[in-house]
Amino acid sequence: MCGIAGIMVRDETDLGDALYRMLYEIRHRGCDAAGSALYLDQPREYITARVSLFNPTEDLPTLRRIVNEYAELGDCDLYRTNSPYTMARLTLQCDTGDISRLYREINAQASLCVHSLSDRMEVIKDVGTADALAEYGGLRRVKGRHALGHTRLATESIDNLNFAHPFSTDLLPELTVVHNGQLTNYFKLRRKLEAKGVSCKTFNDSEIIAHYLAFKITRENRTFQEALRASLDDFDGVYSYLAATDTQIGAVRDRLGIKPILYFQNSGLLLLGSEQVSFEAVDPDIYATEMAPGEVCVWSKN
Repeated sequence: MCGIAGIMVRDETDLGDALYRMLYEIRHRGCDAAGSALYLDQPREYITARVSLFNPTEDLPTLRRIVNEYAELGDCDLYRTNSPYTMARLTLQCDTGDISRLYREINAQASLCVHSLSDRMEVIKDVGTADALAEYGGLRRVKGRHALGHTRLATESIDNLNFAHPFSTDLLPELTVVHNGQLTNYFKLRRKLEAKGVSCKTFNDSEIIAHYLAFKITRENRTFQEALRASLDDFDGVYSYLAATDTQIGAVRDRLGIKPILYFQNSGLLLLGSEQVSFEAVDPDIYATEMAPGEVCVWSKN
């Protein structure tokens, strides 16, 4: 049992604080890890990367070397986490066509793991509850227009910072996914995608959702909504998940309907999540609607 959350607002604001409060209220659904992906309304003039390092003394020079092959490196700050890993937050200038390649090159190093690499989105995740995201990652200070969040109960894979949600993908670095449930045909999906050149970093079945959607969009020219709908036919198991791009949030609930997704929408606010209580952290007067089994919904920022 994990917890998922999503939020979209009309105007860019201190979205990190609202997402923190949503995740704090569903910490009982999993306190092994927590994470967030926050999207700006407009892209920055630079790219921001968040990369985990296992041994900063050895890994940081390697990371710098790889980045310098593809980009002009700006700031490079390290911060500790609530885990054995150290996070590097870098700013850089890079041609758009090199972003995916840089992502893959960094991830090819066993002791490095890209959490996000984008000019409009940042992933912040850590071991523990949402309090760790606030204390170590500065979540509550982050502004944005829309966001995804997750609280993790590690069941099918190890309790490790790099296995925490959200997951992004080198195929489409702006896309992120948070997931509740289990894909029982994970290894079949993974083998199919790897045969087509997809590289996986972890053995978390949720990572494959990000790669799957990105592959459908970038290699098969599907729309975001078409990719989400296709997953209902291709994924086995019990699951619900949220996915986001720089302009949209999508929600998918499998046809069995065991894992819930609730939503609330008015003219200026969209909330999504596993439980009503997380909505009340934003507004105590909100009452959410439950998605139907097999339903796919997509919302776009105006």
